[in-house]
Amino acid sequence: MTYQFFSNERPSSNIFFDVSRGVIDRSFTIHKFGANFDIDQNTDPESVWTGGGVYPWSALSSAQTVYCLSTDAADTSSLTIEGLDANYNEISETVTLTGVSAVTTTSTFLRVFRMTYDATNAGTITARTVSASGTIVAQIDAGYAQTLMAVYTVPAGFTGYLLALDATIDGTKTCQVLMYHRLLGKPFRIAHVAESDGHYRYDIAAPLVVPAKTDIDIQVNEVSGNDARVTANFDMVIIKD
Repeated sequence: MTYQFFSNERPSSNIFFDVSRGVIDRSFTIHKFGANFDIDQNTDPESVWTGGGVYPWSALSSAQTVYCLSTDAADTSSLTIEGLDANYNEISETVTLTGVSAVTTTSTFLRVFRMTYDATNAGTITARTVSASGTIVAQIDAGYAQTLMAVYTVPAGFTGYLLALDATIDGTKTCQVLMYHRLLGKPFRIAHVAESDGHYRYDIAAPLVVPAKTDIDIQVNEVSGNDARVTANFDMVIIKD
């Protein structure tokens, strides 16, 4: 993730465009996108991420090293993990995979919200806590080279402003879309809910304020049929406090 704090470029009439250009000081944009390709009526609610089930936030209750590996021995290229450290500051680390044998990060992660692989991955790549067989906190499905996870945590010292969110469900199925957020020290609460029968989008006229260290988790419930394929996306501007 890259952003620019200071710029001498001339601003335009579009503030969001200028944030993306780095013209607006101490701000950046975040576009989160996720997918869950198999939600059943007896397994929902599930988070919109490829790991399946509700995202395991409790597995990252403290900062720790993560174990990264693939299900295919051919995956031996570089993997970049992005998230937050123990103080909720942004960190990233690149490791070289060794196929089905786990490699550990040097940094400790309190949150993991993105991984990218610099080749086309033959197997499923996972980042896990505790051990090579521990809880999955990020997953790249075979061939995608990128996590698909509609979860995020606002870094320390910043405030997020949620601009829009959308979700899709395949075929003729319907579902309930829920955006949960958790302020630091508080339980998860619903911040937005909708029903969808294909595609749902909501553009927020007055952006929703998301304080520093707040967790966001897009979930789906009440799917009308098994094997539901769901995607979700949301856009935020992040501004230095």
